[in-house]
Amino acid sequence: MSSTPPTSGLPPKTWTRDTNREFFISTEPKLLSVKAVNAAYARDFVYWVQRPFPEEVLWQMLHGALSFGVYRWTQPVESVNDSTIPSSENTEQIGLARVVTDGCSFVYLSDTYVLPEYQGSGLGKWLVGCVAETFCKENMPYLRRVMLLTDDERMQAFYTKIFGVKVIGREERKDMGRDLVFMCARPHEQPSLE
Repeated sequence: MSSTPPTSGLPPKTWTRDTNREFFISTEPKLLSVKAVNAAYARDFVYWVQRPFPEEVLWQMLHGALSFGVYRWTQPVESVNDSTIPSSENTEQIGLARVVTDGCSFVYLSDTYVLPEYQGSGLGKWLVGCVAETFCKENMPYLRRVMLLTDDERMQAFYTKIFGVKVIGREERKDMGRDLVFMCARPHEQPSLE
């Protein structure tokens, strides 16, 4: 494994919330934790993966895409300020959205999750909102396709609202005990995030 992550062509960005500084989202490749993502992949709630990957394969998956990590500060939040530099020593990765993209015309949203113990506080909506912001018309005026797979009808409605995607196909997955739907949109006909 190389210690220097490749770049996606889009500069790393970090998002924070004014209401709760305990969490932040970043596309900084150096913050990604292969061990944390593989631990999530080993859990039942990430049903689509079915098993962890060899670390070198997962490293390539994460760094070959634009990966949005959701992180929790492990140091007291009161000690975190604008000059605090996030690192693996002071953060824990608790979520992910992996986006396969060429950086200008194509987006495939994959492997999106927030650990169950952190769900229910809007982190997933915030995460997908950060993805949508990154790939908005102002940032990617030549974006032609946004695609994703899901099975959850509630998530289908959520992704339709955020990205404007519609179901265009189905795949029966007996090995997973569920059917997946393939969703696609031709931006920039996206509804607003509100």
